[in-house]
Amino acid sequence: MGGRLRRIGEEAARFSAVNVVATAVALVIFNMLVHGIPGIYTPGPLNGWPLSSWFLANCVGMAISFYGSRSFAFKHRKASGPGGGALMYVVVNLVSFVIPMGCLWITRNVIGWDSVLADNVSANLVGAILGMLFRFWAFRRFVFKRDGGVIFGPPGEHVSVVA
Repeated sequence: MGGRLRRIGEEAARFSAVNVVATAVALVIFNMLVHGIPGIYTPGPLNGWPLSSWFLANCVGMAISFYGSRSFAFKHRKASGPGGGALMYVVVNLVSFVIPMGCLWITRNVIGWDSVLADNVSANLVGAILGMLFRFWAFRRFVFKRDGGVIFGPPGEHVSVVA
């Protein structure tokens, strides 16, 4: 059990590192689109469309995240589906987008907050954390699967199971 938890912990750490980079890029793009750049231009060109802006920014983040997940976070797992797991990766991401976009929608349309702080706390903090937890589970379950005939031991060492 300890080895399994260690392995999950290592995957979670690598996944989180990739997620931080992708989220940082998406965060900058989102804020430039919606809120602009203070002292240069405000509001942003898509100020009236925060959900569309979030979606566009996070599609860029998704591309970065796929590369990082495939080559770093889950490099020891077999990607399932066409395109080295790209199709399933996009599907899982698009499903997970509902979480932060829902948080942003509620903040903007139910509570009535539309400040830079409110947008970033709702979509890019609360929503991003909840979405990340969902994606970590879904990527391990549906996209980057363990090879059924191999037990993963210490890094770089694979022990085959004789069935």
